[in-house]
Amino acid sequence: ILKEHGLKMASELSGITRKSIACPAFPLCGLAMAEAERVQPEINARLVAKLESMGLGNTEFVTRTTGCPNGCARPYMAEIAFVGSGPGTYQLWLGGSPDQSERTGYATDIFKMKYDDLEATVEPIFAMYKSQRNAADEAFGDFCYRMGWEAIKAFSESYSPGGWATLPDPYAPALLPTP
Repeated sequence: ILKEHGLKMASELSGITRKSIACPAFPLCGLAMAEAERVQPEINARLVAKLESMGLGNTEFVTRTTGCPNGCARPYMAEIAFVGSGPGTYQLWLGGSPDQSERTGYATDIFKMKYDDLEATVEPIFAMYKSQRNAADEAFGDFCYRMGWEAIKAFSESYSPGGWATLPDPYAPALLPTP
C-alpha cells in the first residue's frame, strides 16, 4: 500500500540515504543559518555519485546535515556531517562511530565550506579512504578517526582533482584474467 502512494521501500534507497538525518532548518527554525532538510536529498545524491565515480559505490556511512551548530540532527555523532555556519556554508565534521555508540566526530578546520564545493571538499577525503583504509570493510568514520584531521588535511592539501584514479586501491575487485 505504501508503494501505491509513491513511497519508496528501504531497499530502494541508497545506504547513505537510509543512514542520513537532517534537521528541518529553513523555513521552520529561527536558528537556522543554512539549509538542511531541503538539501539533504541532493547532498546524499551528490555523495553517492562521487563515491560511484571513484569506484566506491558500495560505501555507506552515517551522514547528518543541520542548519546551525545546535545539533538537532545529531551531527556530532555522524561519520561525516555538514553543520550550517552561514548562508550556503557548512562546517565539516568527521570520524563519528558508524554505530553511533563509541565516539563523536571531530570538527575539522573547514568552517565555511560552500555548498557548491561539496564534491571538491570530499573527493580528497574519499581518495585517501580508498587508498589507505586498513580493510575492505573499514568504516569511513573509523578510518577518519584513525587517520585524524591533520593527516587528512595534509593529504587533501597535496591532492589534485581526479588524483584518485592513479592511487592504488588495495581492496579493488580482482581484474579478470586476459586470455
